[in-house]
Amino acid sequence: MRYLVRVFYEGKNYYGYQRQPNITTIEGNIITMLEKSKHIQNAKLSNFRSASRTDKSVNAIGNVFAFDSGKKIILDQINAAGPSDKSIICWAYSEVEDAFSPKFSKWKKYWYVLPSNHVEKTFNLSLEELKNLCSVFEGKHDFRLFCRKDHRVTNREISKIDVFEKNDNIVCEFIAQSFLWEQIRRIVSYVLNFNQLSEELQDTIHLLNPDNQIEEINLAPADPRNLILVEHFYENIKWIESEKATKSILKKLKIEFLDFQRDLSINSILYNFFRVSDTT
Repeated sequence: MRYLVRVFYEGKNYYGYQRQPNITTIEGNIITMLEKSKHIQNAKLSNFRSASRTDKSVNAIGNVFAFDSGKKIILDQINAAGPSDKSIICWAYSEVEDAFSPKFSKWKKYWYVLPSNHVEKTFNLSLEELKNLCSVFEGKHDFRLFCRKDHRVTNREISKIDVFEKNDNIVCEFIAQSFLWEQIRRIVSYVLNFNQLSEELQDTIHLLNPDNQIEEINLAPADPRNLILVEHFYENIKWIESEKATKSILKKLKIEFLDFQRDLSINSILYNFFRVSDTT
């Protein structure tokens, strides 16, 4: 049987998602969890594949991975083999066809989260101004000035960018079939610093034109700790959720609310996603 699994993780104590020798990564831990719980013998034999490789310190509600197994999947067993700090929790799965690859989702969704008062006081931007600035990036453009360049072409289409307020936080929601390296964080950095930019760099439409002669915007990408991979969407996938796993996620987040161990803007959004009440 081939399984598709949806996984929650906190990126703060890992050197990114992608497995690397002698470095603590999220993907490396997931493979170890599957091996320890006897769901796979090793990554190669099980045709293990991940959907996205998030950067260091980026979080996820719904990154996904797939693997072949002769054993019926039991998420509680996989999670029992996971990190003691509950920083990686598999919380939903689906049975898929043998040839299924998680890389080919129809679209993926990210949230970039910031406290509302921080945006207003530090950057002097209103919610409406953020919406207007972000809306220019929707559609097909050349994003070469808004990514960390690698071998890939920089022409991309962002299907939708929504900006909304939730739990005293501003959430910038990005939806696209694919994103470039650091694309979201560089767009967010540009938007937040818009009022400090030169008149030339405030012409966003010109910056997105492939014929412009500008080489660099010279803005550091926004903090990765505020970025959350929310969802990979696949047609005709029915997720089976683990109640125990979601309760474990909620318990972890609630403890960190009380102990102030993390940035509360991120935790409040994650907490709300799993629809918890104060009595849980």
